[in-house]
Amino acid sequence: MIARGPRRLGRLLPEDPRSVGPYELIGRIGTGGMGTVYAGRTEGLSGYLAVKVVHDVHAASPDFRARFAREARALARVDSPCVARFVQADVEAPRPWLATEYAPGPTLRHHVERRGALRGGMLLGLAVGVADALRSIHDAGVVHRDLKPGNVILAPGGPKVLDFGIAHAPVEDATRWLRLRRLRRRTRELRIPDPPGLLDPPGPGPRTGRDAVGTPGWISPEQYRGEAVTARSDVFLWGALVAFAAARHDPFGHGHPRELARRVLTEEPDLAGLPAGLEELVVTAMAKDPAARPESAPLLHRTLALAERRAPSPTDPDAEGERRRVRALLAREWTGVAARPAGPPRRGPSDVFGRRGVERRV
Repeated sequence: MIARGPRRLGRLLPEDPRSVGPYELIGRIGTGGMGTVYAGRTEGLSGYLAVKVVHDVHAASPDFRARFAREARALARVDSPCVARFVQADVEAPRPWLATEYAPGPTLRHHVERRGALRGGMLLGLAVGVADALRSIHDAGVVHRDLKPGNVILAPGGPKVLDFGIAHAPVEDATRWLRLRRLRRRTRELRIPDPPGLLDPPGPGPRTGRDAVGTPGWISPEQYRGEAVTARSDVFLWGALVAFAAARHDPFGHGHPRELARRVLTEEPDLAGLPAGLEELVVTAMAKDPAARPESAPLLHRTLALAERRAPSPTDPDAEGERRRVRALLAREWTGVAARPAGPPRRGPSDVFGRRGVERRV
């Protein structure tokens, strides 16, 4: 099936900036817990850049600003065809911002849920591409911590991993109660009872709230246990991502955050639809014990050898040669994407009232 991205950018809202640094903002690409991503352009630039602007509530935190600056420096060192390329950042601005390559295309979640599971070369291309992205990210000293289907774009040249390293939330989640109130209002509109424990503060047991940064069901077992989050935590999420792409549903299903935490900690993931060789790699990557998982470099080595239908080399691979092999594999197998950059938002009377356009969640 052909993957296609959104046709138009979302409209700018009245509270959105019209420019950031040297960039004129054209429309919204998406929004998330840490900030909003806009399509920006500047003189001499053909096409868009993705400009992520931090929310005011996080911009006021010195700890968040320091962390954002560290991750921007790390992003500049990442070299992978499957990571959106760093262009520029201003971490001292009133609202810090970061400009990267714009990757057209749908998110993995949007495509799989609407068009179907990935198969054959596309599935192998996803596995290899995301493994290469993680290898490069980890080499730069960053742990993603929020790898999930909504943070991977199916771009024309291969998968693109977004939002790594800046998904670290500050100590206080200032939007938690606002989001809970919105959910509670929606459940009442639908005349269904509130989910059990909706407004309960975190208590004993698996970590499911602000102390477990990430998306419920897309958090590693060690993070749920309150242990150190390492590069092997990202490897666990790599396995979950590949399993999702093959099965067309989340490997631990859906449910209340505490139930999802219990499943991640005690149950095995659903690996339906994975071919035999790839299933073996995913099983190893999703071991409950981080020590039983491979690091991202050996994971890429094994996944690339599987995709190329040859035995892994017993010696350490040449990094530059492996990078060329990744690009060659994607050029050969990544054939199911026909995404073009989204057009500018439609103009009309609704702009006066700040009507929200269609956004991609990031």
